[in-house]
Amino acid sequence: MSEAKQHVAEVLRRAIKGEVDGHRFYKLLAEKAANADAKRKLEGLRDDEFRHRQTLHGLFEKHVGGDVGRLPDEGISVLSEIFSKGQLHESRTEMEYISLAIEAELAATKYYQQERDLIDDPSFKAVFDELAEEEHSHFQLLQAEKDALGGNYSWFGYEEGAPLED
Repeated sequence: MSEAKQHVAEVLRRAIKGEVDGHRFYKLLAEKAANADAKRKLEGLRDDEFRHRQTLHGLFEKHVGGDVGRLPDEGISVLSEIFSKGQLHESRTEMEYISLAIEAELAATKYYQQERDLIDDPSFKAVFDELAEEEHSHFQLLQAEKDALGGNYSWFGYEEGAPLED
């Protein structure tokens, strides 16, 4: 395999590992969630990570060929570091989990944006752009949830009054 193709393979393997970690993370959180709305949102994020993984496998097949093989120990975010014996560390709070998820989604967004030009193929760039956009929308969803849980409901920081009224 050429050095360029080998580099593409490694970039895609890291991305696949990141999506595997994300799927696992959201799956475990959804299983822990008692709130039906939270569970539904976490399951949606889980399903998106699975779909992203399938998309990346398709890119690997098209641009590298063959079996993806062994994935690296680290993906594109911190998620692989938070598992212990297949479970989430029990000592973390909901806010810590949301913060980790936000960090992971931002890391994934950045990764896809940085690696989009890896191959001079418009379809590859389009897929990476779409993945970056979806990961960023995950970030926005999670940030809104974090703000709501933290009681940050005031858009403009005004304590009273309606700043948009004349």
